[in-house]
Amino acid sequence: MNQVDFSHDALRRLDLNLLVAFDALMQERHVSRAAARLFLGQPAMSHALARLRQLLDDPLFVRSGSRMEPTPRARELAPQVRAWLEQAQQFLFRADAFDPAAAHATFRLAAPDGMEALLYPALIATLRREAPGVRLRSQLLETDQQLTALDHDEVDLLIAAAPLALRDWHSRLRLFESDFVSVHSRRQLPLPEPATLADLASCDHVVSSYRGTAAGVVDHLFAAHGLERRVLVLSASLMAISHIVAQAPLMSIQPAIYRGLFSTTPDLACAPLPGEARITIGLVWHRRNDRHPLHRYLRDTVIAAMRRQFADTEGVTRHADGARETAGEE
Repeated sequence: MNQVDFSHDALRRLDLNLLVAFDALMQERHVSRAAARLFLGQPAMSHALARLRQLLDDPLFVRSGSRMEPTPRARELAPQVRAWLEQAQQFLFRADAFDPAAAHATFRLAAPDGMEALLYPALIATLRREAPGVRLRSQLLETDQQLTALDHDEVDLLIAAAPLALRDWHSRLRLFESDFVSVHSRRQLPLPEPATLADLASCDHVVSSYRGTAAGVVDHLFAAHGLERRVLVLSASLMAISHIVAQAPLMSIQPAIYRGLFSTTPDLACAPLPGEARITIGLVWHRRNDRHPLHRYLRDTVIAAMRRQFADTEGVTRHADGARETAGEE
C-alpha cells in the first residue's frame, strides 16, 4: 500500500507546543487568557505567537479591541490542529479499558516441553472463553536461544526454568521454586524406599534434553557427593520419559513441577530427590511490552493458569518475592 511520506527535517524544526498555543488562542481569542489556560506568563504566550507567525508566514491573529481575531489562514488551520491534538491526547494519554474479547493477535510463547503439556490445556480453554481472537503459538527453544528470540521479537514471552543472563531491557517475574523427583517403574527397577543418592547413581538413567546434553543442577548435586549418573538414554521429549521408564529398567530425575506427567502411568514411583537441588520457574519478557495491554492480559492469564496448575503440587512452592525484576543476572 502506498504511504504518504513527510519531511522529518521540517517537522523536527517545529515545536509541537506551538500547536497547543495556537489552539488555546483560537479558543480564547485573548493572549492573557490563553496564557492562563496553559499556565504560562503572557510574555511566553506572546513569544509563541511570534514564532508561529514566522513559521507560517501569516499574522494568524489580529487585534480587534480587546480580542485577537483569527485570519483566514488561522481559521483554515484551526480544525485540523484541534483534530491532531485530540488524536494525540487519545493515543498518548487515555488508558481505555482493554477488552480481551475484542483482541485479535498472535501470541508466541516459548515453554519447556513438559510445561506445555501441563499448562496449555487450561490456558487455551481460558483464551477461547475470554479472548477467542487470540491465537497461541508455542515454540521450543534451546536455552541459549531464548533471549535472542525475545530481543528479535520472534517470541513474546518465555516460561523459563533455566538460569538466563538478563540484560537491562528484560523483565522477569519469579513464580515458583521446584525440587526434583526420581521416577522409575517399581516393576522394572526395584529400589529401596527411600532410595539414597548412591542408590540412584547405581542405576542407568534416561535424561530429557532438547539440546542433547545432560549437565545441570542434578549432576552438580551428584558430583558434590562424589557420584556420577550413568546416562544411558537422552530423549528430546519429556513426554516420552514415562513410557520409557515404564518399559525399561531405567531411572529419570525430573523437576517436581512435572509430577502430574508421571502420576497417570501405572507402577511408576515418584519420590523426592535426596539432597538440595532446586530450580526457579518464572516468566521473562522484553521491557518494551511491560505496559502493552494485550501483553499484560496474557501474562496475567499465564500466571493464573500456572498458579492453578501447580498450587498443590508436592515439592513446588510459590516464590517468595513475586515482584517484577528488570535487570541483572541469575
